[in-house]
Amino acid sequence: MLNRKEYLKQLLTKDMWTAAEQEWMADYLEANDLSELEMVATSYFEADLLTVKQILDKRLSERMLKNIHQRIGVSDSSFKGVFRLYKQKIAVAAMVLLLAGGAWLMLWKERGKQKVFATTTERQTIKLPDGSVVHLEKASSISFPEEFNGKNREVVLKGEAFFEINHDAKHPFIISSSLINTTVLGTSFNMEVYGENRARVVVVSGMVQVNTHGNQVRKNGQLVLTANKGALYNPVSQDLRLQDATEDARFFTQKMSGKFIYKGDPLSKVATDLQRYYNVPVVTDQQSAQCRFYGSFNTTDDLDKALALIAFSLDTKVRKDSAGNGYIIVGGNCK
Repeated sequence: MLNRKEYLKQLLTKDMWTAAEQEWMADYLEANDLSELEMVATSYFEADLLTVKQILDKRLSERMLKNIHQRIGVSDSSFKGVFRLYKQKIAVAAMVLLLAGGAWLMLWKERGKQKVFATTTERQTIKLPDGSVVHLEKASSISFPEEFNGKNREVVLKGEAFFEINHDAKHPFIISSSLINTTVLGTSFNMEVYGENRARVVVVSGMVQVNTHGNQVRKNGQLVLTANKGALYNPVSQDLRLQDATEDARFFTQKMSGKFIYKGDPLSKVATDLQRYYNVPVVTDQQSAQCRFYGSFNTTDDLDKALALIAFSLDTKVRKDSAGNGYIIVGGNCK
């Protein structure tokens, strides 16, 4: 017997709903709050439903549902009857159904002409109205206007992204998030804000200014960063800390170039880069950690190919870790 959460997940993964399933979902949305549905959908699709829900209005949500009603088996005549939803619930239902259809999505907010891009399991490159480029990481979202017509060029980020911003001294580029705001004129940098835990900015080139919300008057509420510098914000201590970010800047530079190149770097450093890029645990044992690696990986290579090259080059062995989720590089001819 499936519990309710398991049944919700089962419905979200189906291409078609039976009449009984349609009626069950309609009754569920009428009788319950949205927290359980959001939790199940977020867990399955690795996306931020709350952020997207907030930018959908009723008219747009109804249109989105109508466009996909054929897929879920709802006829035009029964459309309004089956989905007897309030404004907020219509938005969530539309979000859930759209997430079931692909790895990334774009939504359009008619009021204010606001675009929202959200990724789930794949990275996405997005070109902004001013020609600037955003490389959006997995499970992240960004929203921005159709055109930058105001004094500032403003976007909202949740998650992580690398920015390549076109220079425009008269129109500063501002990235807002739940914890910090970042202002730039023209630069390349990485910014990550996941939930309410922490926020971090690493500058590769140019200069940015980082402000904490409401703390601008405090001594540590504002930092100006140049290349190879970073800012880390801890919301608990409300501390904005300056960091040396040379290694992070190197990582982002190679990542954006499409190739990681090593000229005698310790294998432990290579493993750290692989773990960070592929988001899979990769570690070395004591013997292999100091092996010097000469070679390169394309960002289009899969992790198995990169590990095979290391094993061949240094005569190491690659094993699964005890949890079966990552890899350990052991041994090797490092003399």
